[in-house]
Amino acid sequence: MKTKFTFKAFLLPIVLIAILCAIIFILPDFFISPHYNDKIFVKIFVPTIMISSFLLLLFLEFRTKCTIVIFKNKEITVKQFFGLITKKYVHSEIEGWKYSHQSDNGGTYEFIFLYSKENKVINVSQSYHRNYLKIKDYIQNNFNHLGYEKFSYINEFKEIFK
Repeated sequence: MKTKFTFKAFLLPIVLIAILCAIIFILPDFFISPHYNDKIFVKIFVPTIMISSFLLLLFLEFRTKCTIVIFKNKEITVKQFFGLITKKYVHSEIEGWKYSHQSDNGGTYEFIFLYSKENKVINVSQSYHRNYLKIKDYIQNNFNHLGYEKFSYINEFKEIFK
């Protein structure tokens, strides 16, 4: 069984490329053009927001949530960055799973986290995986339920550095 992406998951790389192009092609103009010499707000705030947005989307959303997960023969393969980084786990390494809810403009989405050695190692989300319910059924039938995990922006931020 393999996770399948939603349309939203395919938009993420496009948004990342657009922000990166803006950083490369538009941002330097703020520092070169004489029009912006006396505009400190533009020189500090706009670059900070653009670079921060890019880094958060890349290392939080794209790396941890937009993953390909393959369940096959008591082995789990996780591909991050659309397959550039691959990790494998045996079912016996997984302690169990927790679920969480996260709200955004599109509604409230459910997430499942698989844990190994008390660390989140796999994240399957309703917002990025269209076959989420099938994956959830498989996880419920094959792994221990560890409870509910309340969503926290602080914990999400910590995920960037793991």
